[in-house]
Amino acid sequence: MAEQFFDKELAARSIKAIPGLMEFDIPVRGDNRGWFKENFQKEKMIPLGFPESFFKDGKLQNNISFSRQHVLRGLHAEPWDKYISVADEGQVLGTWVDLREGDSFGNTYQTIIDASKGIFVPRGVANGFQVLSEKVAYTYLVNDYWAAELKPKYAFVNYADPSLDIEWENLEKAEVSEADKHHPLLKDVKPLRKEDL
Repeated sequence: MAEQFFDKELAARSIKAIPGLMEFDIPVRGDNRGWFKENFQKEKMIPLGFPESFFKDGKLQNNISFSRQHVLRGLHAEPWDKYISVADEGQVLGTWVDLREGDSFGNTYQTIIDASKGIFVPRGVANGFQVLSEKVAYTYLVNDYWAAELKPKYAFVNYADPSLDIEWENLEKAEVSEADKHHPLLKDVKPLRKEDL
């Protein structure tokens, strides 16, 4: 788990390397029965910088993926913003790559995520993670509905591209989908234009 898991104050930090990417500390309250967290609360998080534009179309979908230790998913940039966190005792190494046109194209950020941390990921930023714990339930709150016809708007970059200088945990043991293994290197990725996002 993070250095401090219980009783953090709700707080937010902007990530300089990737404009729009935000990291949130989430208060987790625990006792002998287990723990509870308020994973997302609009009225508390907007004043801390969570973009109000996330809610502009009124579309919200909550997804959860379950993965075992060493599973590596990513790196995918879908055509929506997302707020991610962990819903159980698990832990992941979260990783992001900016695929948007501009000075930050190709910039990366990594951090360990457990239930006491949330990350806002703007559209156009590729999201990936590697499971560090025995298992994990990883949650995504997204502001558009999944539809097969949106697939052509996705962007991908290869998790193992050496030019990204990403430090995965024990990459030799990583369990990766065939699709993720064949994503393009950054040099072959066409930057996403603002008007296409």
